[in-house]
Amino acid sequence: MPHFRLMLPYPAFKKEKALDKGSPRRVYGTLGDAYLQNRVVAALLDWSLDADARDFNLDFVDGEGGKISEVLALASNLPFLSERRAVVVKRAEKMEGLGKSEGADDKKAKKGASAAQKLSEGLKNLPPTTVLILERTPETPEPGDKPTGRCLSAPLDKVIEDVGLIVDCTIDPKNSGLATALVESGAREAGIPLERGAAAHLVERCGHDIARLLSELEKCALSAGLGASVSTQIIDEMTRRAAHESVFDLIDAIGQRRGAHAVALGRELLESGEPPELMLSLLVRHLRQLLQARTFLDAGLPLDATLARRLPPALALQLPKDGRDNLANALQSQSWMARRLGAQSRQFSVSQLQIALENALEADLMLKGIEGDGGFDTKKAPAATIELLIAKLCAG
Repeated sequence: MPHFRLMLPYPAFKKEKALDKGSPRRVYGTLGDAYLQNRVVAALLDWSLDADARDFNLDFVDGEGGKISEVLALASNLPFLSERRAVVVKRAEKMEGLGKSEGADDKKAKKGASAAQKLSEGLKNLPPTTVLILERTPETPEPGDKPTGRCLSAPLDKVIEDVGLIVDCTIDPKNSGLATALVESGAREAGIPLERGAAAHLVERCGHDIARLLSELEKCALSAGLGASVSTQIIDEMTRRAAHESVFDLIDAIGQRRGAHAVALGRELLESGEPPELMLSLLVRHLRQLLQARTFLDAGLPLDATLARRLPPALALQLPKDGRDNLANALQSQSWMARRLGAQSRQFSVSQLQIALENALEADLMLKGIEGDGGFDTKKAPAATIELLIAKLCAG
């Protein structure tokens, strides 16, 4: 069975940069892809602690419900028969008191600020014999999403960078090349031959979660047989498409009024374990983007990075305030969306897309059991609710 090592987690992570003149830094922050974070932390621990010193000098803490005072107390302990000790905090951004100031009332805001201040002061005063590693909850952004870009918060991240280093393991959804390179590297390490273009095809089909990509690669290698190359055909046979890719295909089928095919794609998503609520959320986001794209095209505006500065003020005021849902803003940094959204939006009129969103709202209420057609308990039949929505959308 293949074994993936990827000893250097990814090209941006270098030992000479991670260490300070050959010695570990006092604080590290990590964020982004779960697999890469794990590899980075493993490398940092290898460079900081001897294996036989870890029983007494390595502590793991879960930030969920964890107290900053407890983390700082562990980090303040002196090493036992070792040059250093290490403390790893998983889900560090969830430590008690952090993040509560955003959108909270004044009392909670003061509490959140005091917690951040307490941690900030603690990071500045760590003993030189301690290596504290703060891991953010892993995330793999979908196309259209904006990566978090922060480990804890802007002020705390600045403190971490002043006394240590932040390692960003985020695989940007636009950067398929990095995910492809990691798959190719994993294949070389495991001795798996790949046909030309197979790694890129796997990334396009399954997304940017590195752990999932390597797991799917292993499955494809077993199907191909010992020593045989993994082909795009084997990848298609052995993997299922990422949810956002299936939604793109589903919208294409709906726009082309291919009802049977659209329902089959919906069933494929549901039967693969995709939660109906998430599937509906992806559909709604995509329909909103299509409505904006269709409106821009009807106004004679280009779907490209220049769109935001060409918008008439009256039209700009009608766009979503959330930057993630505002297509004009999104296209400034995610121009790859333009061609696909442009082609799909031309399959619908503005009025059709408005009706589609009304149907999606009705489906959302049905999934929540707020209303239904009286023929069945819709809250207990989410798959039927989604199929009914797809049928309505195809009917136009």
